Amino acid sequence: AYHTTTPTFFTHYNLHACLQRLPPSCRTIILSAGEIDCREGIGGTLLEGYYQDCREVIEKTVVEYLRALTKLAKHYNLQVLLMPVAPHAYRSEKNGKSLGRAKRRETMHIWNDILRRELGEDKEAAQQNKYNQIFLLDYEAQLRQQNDSSPVGYVLHPSYNADYTHVNSALVPLVQGAIEQSGCDFTLL
Repeated sequence: AYHTTTPTFFTHYNLHACLQRLPPSCRTIILSAGEIDCREGIGGTLLEGYYQDCREVIEKTVVEYLRALTKLAKHYNLQVLLMPVAPHAYRSEKNGKSLGRAKRRETMHIWNDILRRELGEDKEAAQQNKYNQIFLLDYEAQLRQQNDSSPVGYVLHPSYNADYTHVNSALVPLVQGAIEQSGCDFTLL
């Protein structure tokens, strides 16, 4: 997500190169980004002396991400179907990394809440928002399994876990349902 806003990264140029190669008939893309921002890009030195907590950094990152996507959508005449960040999978706490995982779960939870707020949780708000070519595929809550040891009260449901970082193909019906509920323009699919 960060790389959509920063033209000095290869991934920024690569995204533009890929979008330029789309055939003119392609009017919709599905974009998945944000997980690496939540896992590695937000926190640590970004917070030292600049921010009171991660929420401010996450909000700034998400808003800039959505602004960059809006520019891309307008430039390439596309609607963007935006995937949320999936919850972090459960792993045992025996290897000492549980604090980092807990922080990632909190970051992902805030990230998705800000996406919902910015893109509008109801259809009318979504149609009138400032990111009118961006549509959230809001299936993330369906990926959750209650877990009281998680600071957000849930983890990734095991049936969607591919490798503790990625989700598996069981996600496809959720994406389909989210597209149908997104408010996007079906004539552009």
